Amino acid sequence: MLHHLEGRLVELADDSVVLDVGGVGYRVYTSRKTREELFSARRRDGAASVKLFVYLQIREGDLALYGFSTPEERELFELLLTVAGIGPKVALSILSATTPQRLQEAILKGSAAELSAIKGIGKRTAERLIVELKEKVARLPLGAPVGTPRDEREETALRALTRTLGFRESEARRALERVREEYGELSTEELIKRALERLSKP
Repeated sequence: MLHHLEGRLVELADDSVVLDVGGVGYRVYTSRKTREELFSARRRDGAASVKLFVYLQIREGDLALYGFSTPEERELFELLLTVAGIGPKVALSILSATTPQRLQEAILKGSAAELSAIKGIGKRTAERLIVELKEKVARLPLGAPVGTPRDEREETALRALTRTLGFRESEARRALERVREEYGELSTEELIKRALERLSKP
């Protein structure tokens, strides 16, 4: 069983990357979070060598590799696969729509509404995720994310900035934190407006 691949990043696509490992190119399907980290590493220092923790799917003679920046993200991916109706592509789309920490938090809180807001996840699937994975994800050492939104207004603003407007979650969180520090309590609309002002600055 493959555990990880380490090699030179030669291609970064919309849903996958290609690693050159000893002269062999491996296409690895990844979450948005992992691709963003690889992109940042390559832009920062060239990322001569990168490491991905991988999951190998063997199905009807076809092979597919799925890769993650941390073993915890891979473990969460594997847990998602244990839920009926969720295959690798759906599991990857879930991890691409949120962070492992926020997914863990949503499941632990029993927030079916937040889970069903993810594309491809209906209400019943969201409820299954909560029932089947609540105890399992509690054991993952993911922890609460830094700068967790304090209330529903910030949750709504964060979703608008990331899912609707396309900003990376890390930068959207930072912008909301700074707005909160500067202005205190604001409405959802004002939070989004002020955060956009910060995000649009060079």
